Amino acid sequence: MKKLLVLIGLLACYTGHAQMSVDTSSGNVIVKEKAGAAVKSLSIYTTLVAGCGKCIHMVYDPNSGDYGAEPDTLYLDFAKELTHVKTMLDAALAYKKKYSFYRFAINLSPYRDIAMKLADIYAASPEWNAYLKKAGSLLVADTLFDGNELVEVRYDPVLAAQVLDKSDFLQPLNDFYRPYGYKVAANGFPAEHQQTLSRNELRSLGKPETLIVPIPNGDFTLTKLSATKAEPAKKKS
Repeated sequence: MKKLLVLIGLLACYTGHAQMSVDTSSGNVIVKEKAGAAVKSLSIYTTLVAGCGKCIHMVYDPNSGDYGAEPDTLYLDFAKELTHVKTMLDAALAYKKKYSFYRFAINLSPYRDIAMKLADIYAASPEWNAYLKKAGSLLVADTLFDGNELVEVRYDPVLAAQVLDKSDFLQPLNDFYRPYGYKVAANGFPAEHQQTLSRNELRSLGKPETLIVPIPNGDFTLTKLSATKAEPAKKKS
């Protein structure tokens, strides 16, 4: 209780347009920041993961006040949004100083700078362009349980991951989490219901509408950085 009261006092000192709250009533830690009309949230909770046991996940939502309403795409910049993530993560760490984080999850769809980065990575990849040329149309029709037909793009998730892993796509996240003692790894691409940038999104970025740009899974693995041992001093001869 004392820690919580101290935290409330600290949060009350924040100035500007943002209003912060921390809810621990469910046993999880949910930090919310009201910035204008948006209510941003960072949820920290423990869940069971095969091969890991009880693991701590973080989930960030840039507009948790609008559940049920699909936001306009490409209306945010991830680089700017990370300042909100930092504010909320620091507030959570003020409540509990030590976590052993396993995953950070975020919906990648609204971020213009992420979409631009992905478009540049795949447009410049010789392996990806050779694959697209050989594959032809990636549209696949599936018959649903009700008899209706669903046509979706179906690309090679293994190749998509290889192209992404060779790029500097994760650099902003690694730069962000390094001071907290973590490095970041991508978690591949979905095998089903795969997302790609739409023609409207590509057009808004000034990119050719014919580009096929896959969108990776929005949950990233966090691994603790190992402490670097100092080399022993050399003896003077």
